[in-house]
Amino acid sequence: MTLQTADEVEVEAAPAPSARAAQLARLSPARAAIELAWPSIIEQSLTAAGTAVIFAFVGHLGATATAGVGAAGNFLFLMFPVWRSLAIGTVAIVSRRMGEGRAHEAADATRQSLMLGGSAGLAFGVFFYLAAEPLLRLLGADGEVLAIGVPFLQLLGTANAAATVWLIGTSAMRAAGDTRTPMVLSVASIFVSVVLAYLLIDVFQLGPMGSAYAQTTTWVLGMSAMLVILWRGVAGLSIAGGPWHLTMTTIRRIFEISLPSAAESATFSFGILALSGLVFRLGTNEVAAIGFGLPSRIDQRSGRAIASVNIPLEMRDSARAMSAGWAAAGMALVWSIFAGGMFALFPAVLLGLFTNTNAVVLAGAGALAVVGLGQPAQGLIFALGGSLRGAGDTRYPLIVSLVNWFLVRLPLSYALAFPLGMGLTGIWLGVTADYFVRAVLLALRFRSGAWARVRV
Repeated sequence: MTLQTADEVEVEAAPAPSARAAQLARLSPARAAIELAWPSIIEQSLTAAGTAVIFAFVGHLGATATAGVGAAGNFLFLMFPVWRSLAIGTVAIVSRRMGEGRAHEAADATRQSLMLGGSAGLAFGVFFYLAAEPLLRLLGADGEVLAIGVPFLQLLGTANAAATVWLIGTSAMRAAGDTRTPMVLSVASIFVSVVLAYLLIDVFQLGPMGSAYAQTTTWVLGMSAMLVILWRGVAGLSIAGGPWHLTMTTIRRIFEISLPSAAESATFSFGILALSGLVFRLGTNEVAAIGFGLPSRIDQRSGRAIASVNIPLEMRDSARAMSAGWAAAGMALVWSIFAGGMFALFPAVLLGLFTNTNAVVLAGAGALAVVGLGQPAQGLIFALGGSLRGAGDTRYPLIVSLVNWFLVRLPLSYALAFPLGMGLTGIWLGVTADYFVRAVLLALRFRSGAWARVRV
């Protein structure tokens, strides 16, 4: 009779990883990263294109309409901490539990995240409906810009609960290893939103509110489809059959991961509002330019590399996770160099696609060219920052965000825009400088491997 050690008994008793996690683990790190990333790359590219088309519909209504929509849209960034933090907490827990073969715990965490997100979304909806006008006045909006922005913010603010639930649900799908289903949902939503926006803005002549109605409809339909798919099950993850109630243990675990990310996202949200306040000091044309012409506004969708780094990590292989993370960063860098080159070389041409107001093009062309130069750094921020957060290392990105916003981005943007008289281009020179500093700090952290020791 052969005696087994305690470690051997524990290994034998441990649940097996999900079929999808095990399948990805058999691939090379680079191949696994590509397998997970290519649907997200297609999804993000088409989403950015669809958003740009809708901005173009609004842009051709004039600078005032664009400024009103852009100003209202800035306040939706206040929901960013909820969207992003709950999504990151869900990804970190679901990916680990699926890799450990504990699908029921992953499903329970998903259900509770959906409930938390829906509740927070409803609370913010009431806030946006009641406070839309004072918020926009605080930013500096008045007159026609205010008349357009208030109902726009009230409608989208009220509907943001659907967007929050949708984002959390699709994040759970990606954490389980299925990036294709969220891609299909996003592509379908892009098609619906663009068609509806065209019909409501240009055919039925509803003006800027047409885009708000289109976006609200898309959010509700997307959330409904996501819930049906998760109920039926995807990649071994299903929210059917389990309890729909909150437990302190799961909430505590989600918040341990998500609260630092929520603080980081809140820093981002209020920083965006501070930058918008600086832009309003420059004039309506500058506000219109930042409302649709700057790609960073369209492309604020981090987390492309989260699933890529988490699948190997949940198999307890940090070296493999690091290889996958660097592979994802490389893909992000290639894409961002291409996109940034287009922005830097053809800023006036690209802005001209979104507006027929020459003054808006003149106001934004220099800023767009500067943003193009910063896109490679921004691509690394998305990839490496997403990898750190997806591994549960949310405190370090928070520290980096606080330092960069208040010591680099805002002071430098103000100094370049006003004392040095560079206007909107100066503001985005400050933002671009921040991108490069932040990319270096995140790369050093990821290279250190300290994120692999974070308990999730």
